[in-house]
Amino acid sequence: MLLVCTSNYVRKAEQRKGGAGYEGMVVTSQVARAIDTVKFIPLVRDNPSEPLLPDFLGPRLWLDFRDDGLYAERLEQLLRELHDQPRFRKPPLGRPPFLSEAAEEGSGSAAGQPEPMEPRKDKSNSDEPQKGQPLVTKPTPAEAPQQASAARNALPTDTIELETARLRRQGGGWRVKRQPLRLERALLTLGEGISLPLVWIPGGEFVMGSPPDELGRNKQEGPQHRVRLAGFWLGQTPITQAQWRAVARLVPPLGQRWQRQLPVNPSRFQPDGKGAYGRFALLPGESNSDQRPVEQVSWEDAMEFCRRLDTLLPGSSGLRCSLPSEAQWEYACRAGESTPFSCGETISPELANYNGSFSYADGPKGEDRQQTTPVGAFPANPWGLHDMHGNVWEWCLDHWHETYDEAPFDGRAWIDPAAKDSEAEDNQSRLLRGGSLFDYPRDCRSAYRALSGPDHASHSLGFRVVCLPQDPSLNSRIK
Repeated sequence: MLLVCTSNYVRKAEQRKGGAGYEGMVVTSQVARAIDTVKFIPLVRDNPSEPLLPDFLGPRLWLDFRDDGLYAERLEQLLRELHDQPRFRKPPLGRPPFLSEAAEEGSGSAAGQPEPMEPRKDKSNSDEPQKGQPLVTKPTPAEAPQQASAARNALPTDTIELETARLRRQGGGWRVKRQPLRLERALLTLGEGISLPLVWIPGGEFVMGSPPDELGRNKQEGPQHRVRLAGFWLGQTPITQAQWRAVARLVPPLGQRWQRQLPVNPSRFQPDGKGAYGRFALLPGESNSDQRPVEQVSWEDAMEFCRRLDTLLPGSSGLRCSLPSEAQWEYACRAGESTPFSCGETISPELANYNGSFSYADGPKGEDRQQTTPVGAFPANPWGLHDMHGNVWEWCLDHWHETYDEAPFDGRAWIDPAAKDSEAEDNQSRLLRGGSLFDYPRDCRSAYRALSGPDHASHSLGFRVVCLPQDPSLNSRIK
């Protein structure tokens, strides 16, 4: 276990006045029942411009102890993370007494400590991770094991090899560090030789929204709050033009009619596409635009796609398709990270399709492609999902709300109960996430939120699907 700290923090440990050595000793005594052995190694980082961890230490477990006033919360996070390691015997949860005592002794008044979140209905929701602290994602006790297991095993799977990437500081710039990723996924057959790959997103807990000091942040991204979700299947990529066509051409089951007609080729970025913005040209290696994301589809179109997709699920699966809730989308986009992007503190046109003429923070600039790119053309995020940043905006199921005040804590879609009739429903704006090829990188952050009317279709709007257990409390949809 690495304790990232300053040299002064190490000196305090030597003087028995707290510090990395002291905290390591206390935590060791607390988790002795859960772990066979644990060793704490101080890693001195005095220069703020230095990377928090050298690249070769990146995968290791670490805690940032450079702020004296925050160690109680950091240690509590560690205890909770160790509690959820499946190979460990589990110690009792709850705030250990020594943490409460430490907090009362003045950790809350430390200079430079961020002010706590405004209390919500559950006071524990104000314990937010601080800047530079890795986001702890853990299995959720709220998820019924039988339901989760049944949902995960409902679809046949295969294993593929992918590549994920992170941006690391190097000298005065940035470099892309790529790593292999082995992923199990399900394939849903759509017909016409087309399939839809789905990735299982494990249940867990995360902090939704952005911290007040995140560059480009706006008030719609707060207040930050903890959300606990059950596991779900999510489209590995946005829906492609080929996938859209296959579903749009489906014939309804005997005795049924589709609720809405779908255009077969709605997209702007295809050989026969029409639109005033952007340009279209086949990229090297492309013979058609089948693997480009579908766009110029409205929220209502996307919901009709999901209804049709339901008819292709195995009858015994117990699953149904929908648009992801906003919480599900952000949870999957972050993939366990608390940084503005799943690839790190900034983003590069080498890793996503957005307006590369602009940079985020001191990140790199690059190409402004002015057209969509084939899905999966860039490295996946740590959970194997492609194009969560840029390419096309993605519809979510939720109604638009100006802030997260009163937002649900269980990951379900936030639907306004007042919208009970079709007219009220049609007037409710819907959520968009992820940014697009035309947008600034700040608009492609994991926490950025946008909105549009449910009948609006644009050359930058697409979507991906979620498959959930057939539970009326999950992603309930009015239409």
